Amino acid sequence: MQFRKLGRTDLLVSEIGLGTYKNLDVKSSEGQLHCDALVEKAVNCGVNFFDTAPMYGCSEEVLGNALYLIDNKCIYASKVLESNPRDAKESIERTLKRLQVDTIDLMQIHNMSSWRQVAPVLEEFRKEGKVRFLGVTDYRISNYSEVLTALKTGVFDTVQIPYYLGEKTCKEMLFPIVRDLNLGVIVMTPISPIYARGTLIKKLCNKDLSFLKEYGVTTPGQALLKYLLSDSNISTIIPATSKIERIVENTYCSNEKKLDKDSIERLESLLEES
Repeated sequence: MQFRKLGRTDLLVSEIGLGTYKNLDVKSSEGQLHCDALVEKAVNCGVNFFDTAPMYGCSEEVLGNALYLIDNKCIYASKVLESNPRDAKESIERTLKRLQVDTIDLMQIHNMSSWRQVAPVLEEFRKEGKVRFLGVTDYRISNYSEVLTALKTGVFDTVQIPYYLGEKTCKEMLFPIVRDLNLGVIVMTPISPIYARGTLIKKLCNKDLSFLKEYGVTTPGQALLKYLLSDSNISTIIPATSKIERIVENTYCSNEKKLDKDSIERLESLLEES
């Protein structure tokens, strides 16, 4: 596993992290045991960045239980969706308890929810030492103008956005300010557009990917992840999976070999041919 600096923070994050939307939302003891094994495998494969949210059902609690069992130095990222400052404060306190930590490494405003009203609450938690760094997230590419407004305040250290093969809006709109302010970039939905699950995998399934073999890429999923890792603006990618074997496949993409320009262009052309 290779590691990258999370923007201007002092955090070194694994290039491949683990998202927890749906895959860690389990309620049974059997489900918790499976998630324990999933998280342990991720840590053993070098993953140290875990992203969750109160809106992901039981995911915060399940992740907290799983990581509590492991002697680790993992980085915890969560979110707050509440629009009322009082409610936001209570939500963050609950997150601390669910994750079983005294400090959350990264607290993000979920989908830009009332960010102007909630940002001061996050700053209070940072001053108290309960939160180390602040970020914003948004799955709506159409809302990037508002994301830009938030980033320009200088309050936030990271931004979490959708980015995948064929999506270029973030490159044009967000990455210039990301570089100017040295912000960390966390990639959600790296395998496909958020509401078109599996579409990119299907488009690459019957394509000849042998030109990527020297980079450790043998599957369409790995090709999609490796494509993103070739972008130096990216800090970490957080695919969510409930399959232990997929953890191994995903993390194998993180090695010292980055795609060269010709390979990147060839991969992009394969998508255009579909």
